[in-house]
Amino acid sequence: MKLYENYQKSLQELVALQSISTDPTFAQGIEDTVQWLVSYFEKNGFSVERVDGYGNPIVVARYTVAPEKETYFVYGHYDVQPASQEDGWESDPFSLTERDGKLYGRGVVDNKGQFMVHLTSIVALIEEGKLEKNVVFVVEGDEETGGEGITKLFEARPELFKADQYIISDGEMPYKPVITASFRGTFNITAKITTAANNLHSGLYGGAAPSATVVASKLVAGMYDDENRLAITGFYNNDLVADEVEMQLCRDMDAVKTATLEQTGVKKWFTGPNNSFCEVVGFTTMVVPSGISSGYTGSGYSNIVPASALIKMNVRIAANQTVEQVKTLLEHYFAKNTPEYATTELIEMQSNNEPIKVNINSDMHKRTIQLLEEVYGDKVLIDYCGATLPVVIDIKRVFGADPVLISLANDDCNMHGVNENYDIELLKKGLEFSYRLFGGNSNG
Repeated sequence: MKLYENYQKSLQELVALQSISTDPTFAQGIEDTVQWLVSYFEKNGFSVERVDGYGNPIVVARYTVAPEKETYFVYGHYDVQPASQEDGWESDPFSLTERDGKLYGRGVVDNKGQFMVHLTSIVALIEEGKLEKNVVFVVEGDEETGGEGITKLFEARPELFKADQYIISDGEMPYKPVITASFRGTFNITAKITTAANNLHSGLYGGAAPSATVVASKLVAGMYDDENRLAITGFYNNDLVADEVEMQLCRDMDAVKTATLEQTGVKKWFTGPNNSFCEVVGFTTMVVPSGISSGYTGSGYSNIVPASALIKMNVRIAANQTVEQVKTLLEHYFAKNTPEYATTELIEMQSNNEPIKVNINSDMHKRTIQLLEEVYGDKVLIDYCGATLPVVIDIKRVFGADPVLISLANDDCNMHGVNENYDIELLKKGLEFSYRLFGGNSNG
C-alpha cells in the first residue's frame, strides 16, 4: 500500500472514535481512542506507556533505531471539539468522508489528521528499514479544554520527553508551506464598574445618577483610536516584529491573509502602523469587550439606572511582553480613566499563558524550510501566529528547546467549525515531507 492509502485507512478508524474532551458524556470515546492509539503503536514496534493521573490519559510511545542517532519528539492531541449533523455538517462528522478533493470529519485537521501524517510516514519508514531518527510520540487528550495535565507531566517526568528536536504540526497553511515563529500569550480578565449600591429607579434618579453602562461604554471606546489600534499607553512598546527582515516576512504573509477576507465575511482588516495584517496578529492586542453586561436584558424593559457593569476582555500578548506587564498597563488605564464617581475593579483573571518566540534560524529550522520548499515547490512563509499553543511554551520552558512548528493543513479547513476538512493534495505533500524529514525519499 502507498502512504496515502495507509493514512486514510488509519484516519478513518481514528475519526470514528468520538474523543470529545469538553463533554464528560464522551468518556468512553476518550477511552476507546486511547486504546486504539496504544494498539497502533504497539503493533508497529513502539514501546508504549499510557500515563494516567494527569487529566485524560496521555500516550507516550518510543521507537529507538540506535542510541547514537538523534531523537525527534512529535506532539499531537487526540481530543476533538463537539460536532453534530444538526450543526450543519453535510455528512456524519465521525465518519471520514471524501468529496471535492477533501477529507471531511471532526479531527481530520485538529489534530488527529496532522499527527497521523507523521505517524503514518514513520511507520512506513520502520517497515522499509529507512527510519533515521529515534522517535518519541506524545499524544494528549486535553488540548481542547486547556487542561494542564501535559504541563504537569513534563515537570514530573521530564526524562520521558528529552529529545534533540521537538516537532509540532497543529496549524493551518494558506496553500503555501509555513513555519510558525511565535505564538501570542493570552489571558482573560473582567473589569467591574460600579456607580451605586443598587440599580436605581429611573423616574426618581434618571439623569441625575450616573449609569454604570455609560461609564463602561466610554471606558471601552477610549481604549481605541480611529484606526482600531489600542490607545492605551505602553501597549506597543515591545512589538514582536522588530527589524526589517522580520517585517518583510510579515509582508510575504500579508498578501495571503488579505485573500482570506472573503472566507470570513469581514469587509475590511484593520492593519498595523506599517499597514500590515501580520503586525496586528503578532503584536499585543485585546478583544474588548469580548462580552459586556449591564442592567436588564430580559424580555420587556426595566426602568432603572444600572449600578454596575462587567467588561470581559480577552488579551493577546506579543512575545516580547509578559502577562504581568500587560495586566499592569490595564490597571493604569482604568485607574487614570475611571471617573471619580465610579470605581473599577479587575476581577476573575483566567487562562494565563505567556507568549513565545521561536528561533527560526536554528540548523533544524533551516533544514526544515529547505525540505518544505523542495516538496511544496514554493517559498516558505513565516507566520507570527496570533493564537496560543500552551505546549510550545511548556517545551521551551521545561526543555529549553525551540520547537519546529510546521502547519500541514489548509487554511480553509474550518477547524472547530462545521465540515472540518483536509485538502488531499496538501495532505499528500505533508506525507512526502514527513517521510523525507524522518529519513527517506518520497514513497508516494
